Amino acid sequence: MKPNKSHSEDSPSAKDHQTHGDSKRILDAKWDGRSTFSVDEVAGILGISRWSAYEATKKGVIPVVQIVGRKIIPRHVLERLLSPSEKRAS
Repeated sequence: MKPNKSHSEDSPSAKDHQTHGDSKRILDAKWDGRSTFSVDEVAGILGISRWSAYEATKKGVIPVVQIVGRKIIPRHVLERLLSPSEKRAS
């Protein structure tokens, strides 16, 4: 008898529809457990250059928290940027 597998193991696209708490998963599972990200990590997640990511933080497009000269992006900020369900002003 085959062991039962969850839907997430059966379908490669299912990770896009998994839930993390009460909200749908926006970030890949490899980022689970992280509450903040560096600008370089956010650049990789968004698929933009490091330079573009730093420019976006300077212009306030990507809000950051600056601690001792280091810019960090809280997870909720990144999830809000990536969320297709929220309407954002341009």
